[in-house]
Amino acid sequence: MSSNIAESIKRAEHARDLLLNNRIEEARLSVQHVAATDIYAAMVQCNIGFMQAVMTFDRDLISESIKAIDDIIELLCRHRHKDNIMGYVMSYIKNRDFNKFTELEKHAELVYAEVLLIRAVLTFVEDADSLVSFVKGALKIKTSHSIFKELYSVMLQEEGVFDDEIQCGIKLGWGAFLLGLSLLPPKILRLLEFVGLEGDKEKGLQLSVEAEEMDKLRSFVIANGILNYETIALQFIKTEEYDDALAERIINKYLDRYKGSIMFVFHKGRRQLINRDIRGALVCYEECQNVPIEWTQVYHLCYWERMWGHAMILEWDKAAEFAMKLFNESKWSRTLFAYQFVAFQFMHDQSNSLMIDMAEKCPKYQLKIGGKHLHIEKFAIRKCRSFLRNDKFLCLPGIELLYVWRYIRLMDVSCKHKIIRLIESAISDIENIKPYYTDYPVDDWFLCNLLLAVTVADLGDRDHGLSLLRTALQSEDNIKVDHYYIAYAHFEIGVLYADSGDYNQARAHLRYAKEFSNKVKSYSLENRLLFRIHSALSSFPSP
Repeated sequence: MSSNIAESIKRAEHARDLLLNNRIEEARLSVQHVAATDIYAAMVQCNIGFMQAVMTFDRDLISESIKAIDDIIELLCRHRHKDNIMGYVMSYIKNRDFNKFTELEKHAELVYAEVLLIRAVLTFVEDADSLVSFVKGALKIKTSHSIFKELYSVMLQEEGVFDDEIQCGIKLGWGAFLLGLSLLPPKILRLLEFVGLEGDKEKGLQLSVEAEEMDKLRSFVIANGILNYETIALQFIKTEEYDDALAERIINKYLDRYKGSIMFVFHKGRRQLINRDIRGALVCYEECQNVPIEWTQVYHLCYWERMWGHAMILEWDKAAEFAMKLFNESKWSRTLFAYQFVAFQFMHDQSNSLMIDMAEKCPKYQLKIGGKHLHIEKFAIRKCRSFLRNDKFLCLPGIELLYVWRYIRLMDVSCKHKIIRLIESAISDIENIKPYYTDYPVDDWFLCNLLLAVTVADLGDRDHGLSLLRTALQSEDNIKVDHYYIAYAHFEIGVLYADSGDYNQARAHLRYAKEFSNKVKSYSLENRLLFRIHSALSSFPSP
């Protein structure tokens, strides 16, 4: 490695150390003076700017970050290898000859692919209503994917053409593409494969772990990515593949090096949450909040986790408190935060008049990403309108949110028994209060049976869970508003059949849930269910 590249990487490693020691602004300033000419200093600036833009969701910061990234792309293009016309044409037929590249050109090619991917994400966010922005972002992703694919192919075919730092970056980028795309439902994945994108979960995770173990400049990035996959993505989609030993190894490794690093203390909290040590997780999030840091938006992650943690131990008032803090301080999704406040506050004190104000505000902050309204925000708005329309009543909204985010299964046994009593009380009200609070008692009765089935099954009584779901589905034709209950009930039956080894019945119910939109055109929270169905079906043995 040339002295210039080595010095550039060393400078970037110093900035990384500052970043992981919670000194974010110092990290940015440490490379600012050379960012206009040094590709790795520019990459550090790019990543920090991206982090700030995404955490704040501030339009001005997003625009500033995009302008800075465009300047970085211009710098990288000056350092990338220049092919003649014949070489450019041949690059569409076969891999380029990287032995003809200088060391700087090789590094510039890798950093260009990385920065292009970040630029694509910000393109989607910058002008969320524009189809043109969506197309531009998609093209940038395709270009980044093509570069990583070529680099990985050359790395396998020609030993020694890339140094370890570049190999780490290649494994990071290509592994991230393979892993991320593998999580998409088959219909979307087939469309992406048609334009040359592909997914492979096992290979993607393998490459990611290899990149993390290389202990190079980028390794902390993929360490964070692996932990996001293990402790967040998998928990959202499925839990059977969660690798606790891998998560523990990475967390301990980085906390040994960077004691008190918010990034890894946060993941420590996530791991404790998954392992059902809810109060231990809350301690970690509080520790993160107590670290003085320039970007207070980092604390919003902690608010989010603390909100769910308190809800999981049925401290509804504290969950509502953190939902309100998020609404007042964060720009991520004020529509969702407004409804979460209403839901958790309703579980604590139904007489609180602030719920009405928040329910009325809920639709005013609806966002678009990539030209689309967020499905979870549509769900939140629908629920708030129902609350206002039905004399300020909702059926077990806090427990429903815990179910939607798959947190019921992580609750301790005593809390599960407490929510069973709440559900049984709600069922009794539906059956005995005449007239009922809403015009849709069957919807609420169905929801109660769905929540009860999931909870008792988590406690080990799968037969009772199946019985409750079958009973609920006898009334599916009478559902008036919340048709998502039906699709989710079929999904839960499918999962229970799979757990007992009856994959034929499991497939039948999962496919019914998958195709349910053909029956009702659309329903709430469809996309997240399709992810879970895809994940479940892909784990089944071949028929």
